[in-house]
Amino acid sequence: MASTDEGTGSGQTARSTTSSEAFLEEITQSLTASIYEGRYENGRRYHTYREGAYPLPEDEREQDRLDLIQHWFGLVLKGELNRAPVGEPQRVLDVGTGTGLWALDFADAHPDSQIIGTDLSVIQPEWTAPNCHFIIDDAESDWVFTEKESFDYIHARYLYPGISDWPRLWQQAFDNMRPGGWAESQEISAWFYSDEPGFESSNIHYWQETIDDATAKMGKRFNTAHEQKQHMINAGFVNVTQEVVEIPVGTWNREHLEVGKCALLNVFEGLAPTSLAVFTRVLDWDMPTIETLLAGVRNEFLYHKWKTHLKFYFTYGQKPAEN
Repeated sequence: MASTDEGTGSGQTARSTTSSEAFLEEITQSLTASIYEGRYENGRRYHTYREGAYPLPEDEREQDRLDLIQHWFGLVLKGELNRAPVGEPQRVLDVGTGTGLWALDFADAHPDSQIIGTDLSVIQPEWTAPNCHFIIDDAESDWVFTEKESFDYIHARYLYPGISDWPRLWQQAFDNMRPGGWAESQEISAWFYSDEPGFESSNIHYWQETIDDATAKMGKRFNTAHEQKQHMINAGFVNVTQEVVEIPVGTWNREHLEVGKCALLNVFEGLAPTSLAVFTRVLDWDMPTIETLLAGVRNEFLYHKWKTHLKFYFTYGQKPAEN
């Protein structure tokens, strides 16, 4: 009897384990499929992991735009990847890596560094450098790196559409950084400027005021690049520096023709994805109303009616070294 009970118990355990593993595999496959499939809205595909946390799409057209943004930053930085004096960092974190281009470029330029890129969307290439890895993660959730996994350099570029709590982001960066390490923010102003009289009555100005109000209501205000220096200081970083570069939008400034063309292309490709979810979800606008406004905005940019420019903010700070 004893041996029979023992055998029966063993068999039940084996069946239970097999069943659990199969169930876990099924759930994992289902979750992975849903993350890759995304959710469609207004003709665009949006992420499903932490759905709604990032109000811009993740489809192929948006991925192309994100790659274009990386090229744009490269023009502004004259080929450099960073402004912080990071040297040869051992461990690097790229927060909100997007398509992963910056992480891959940094991995190629620093073969002895280990780079980790995190993002809500699975839009990174399947092939990657041996010293570069990508993780699905939400930068606004609790970071789960151990003390041994702390970083020497934490990089964050073009995060403004997805962050609601900047002070917490930089505090987590500070807490997950080795003493003497550097954090760097590379952001675009999300606000257009013009010295031309009458600009305040333009379609461009109306659009940016409207989206600024709407993103503030949704808790993820876009126009926050200028605030990053103080956020870093408040988190405990020292030697905090902020460099501001003004960029023309379009071809009206002949001295900065290439970067101006790239800016105009980014504006044209970015107006719809930046506006659609915000205007429909927060303001309850219909598509014809949105398209009418965006057509007027595009027209003003195309014909350089206001000779607009925007600003790039490069902000970096250092965690104090231990005595």
